[in-house]
Amino acid sequence: MTTRFIANFLALACPLSFLLMAHSIFSAAPEFKAAATLTDITPPLEYRLWGYSDRKGGALGILDPLYAKVLVLDASGNRIALVTLDLGRSFGPPFMESVRERVKKSAQVQQVFFMASHTHSGPVIDDAYPEGKIPPWENESQDKIVKAIEEASSRLASARIGTGYGETLIGHNRRYVQPDGSVKMLWRNATKIPTHPVDPIVGVIRVDDESGKALAILVNYSCHPVVFGPDNLRYSADYPGAMAKYVEEHFDKTPVCCFLQGAPGDINPYFDKTPLAEDAERLMKETGEQLGREAARVAHDITPRTPMHP
Repeated sequence: MTTRFIANFLALACPLSFLLMAHSIFSAAPEFKAAATLTDITPPLEYRLWGYSDRKGGALGILDPLYAKVLVLDASGNRIALVTLDLGRSFGPPFMESVRERVKKSAQVQQVFFMASHTHSGPVIDDAYPEGKIPPWENESQDKIVKAIEEASSRLASARIGTGYGETLIGHNRRYVQPDGSVKMLWRNATKIPTHPVDPIVGVIRVDDESGKALAILVNYSCHPVVFGPDNLRYSADYPGAMAKYVEEHFDKTPVCCFLQGAPGDINPYFDKTPLAEDAERLMKETGEQLGREAARVAHDITPRTPMHP
């Protein structure tokens, strides 16, 4: 039962349900353990970038590394792994199934959940590669992710967990309803005109070791990571990467901060697809740091507790 409920908890990943379920799941676990780590999965240069059809050419540089971040949770022997990816979409089904099969044998991990941030500055991933033509980068990433899950599983230790909420607005609804009831597309919204519907909720899960040191901080938010536009030809996690860096630095760089993309729908950042010539890099960092400040504030206010058997 525990594994099924944990699966639902992670698969839902929406601001209200995934946080509310966390307490009910882990508070019923007689023994709760956790460990977290990360691995760099940045591809070589010149891979095509995902997300915009009018890009010309492949990646020419790296603004910030693309990571796979791993959190392994064990509730009385029911072991799962969450893998968050700084990618536009997750790897294909064969890739994910291969990881699951490998770590089930090597690390007794019964299920692995993959969640991509949806950045438009990551590499293209294709489900229809010809047989034997999978890019070496993907095979190497699979090995790195398996190794990271195995490494975290070998370090599992008694842990505590807590949840919290905050609110901030870093974006708007791109389908703008005008006073006459008609709708127009509002891509960039630098003046921050109020729009609706927009979800401002910042959901946070904090996992600590028994000494009270944060092991992992999970941040759930709904907004497309598209501060960078098609003229950006550098790999970047976009604002979720800046957010995670901010949170980690404000916890003495001890936890792994994982971004859980919510349901962004039509929610774009205020500075959507900013041209590089208009200081896109600065605006991307400011957007991420705004979210990071609220996430860090919420995380600092959480008091993780040791799950108790009812």
